[in-house]
Amino acid sequence: MKEHFSDSTFSLAKSLHHINIARDYLIDVRMGTNGSVKELFNGYISKCEFILNSINDRLKEENREALKKELKNSFTFEAINDKLIYLDDAQREDVENYIENLIKKEQ
Repeated sequence: MKEHFSDSTFSLAKSLHHINIARDYLIDVRMGTNGSVKELFNGYISKCEFILNSINDRLKEENREALKKELKNSFTFEAINDKLIYLDDAQREDVENYIENLIKKEQ
């Protein structure tokens, strides 16, 4: 039976983005290691993949496709967040308002 995550879909999507990003960073860290440390990081990566696959397997096909598309953009969202840190509060509010206006135009 496929799960239905209507009330917590946003939180689920956000958590999966973070797990996806964590997995990619762990893969990056693993590249600079060898031996038992490399095996340790392989375990961490496997745990991230287990979570991602476990949830993916419980979704309807249309939701799987949407999730795949969303996770493909995880680092784009991360890059935007990395830039927001350099803005002051007023500039962040301007960015938020700009994004809200973009969304309103699409609806």
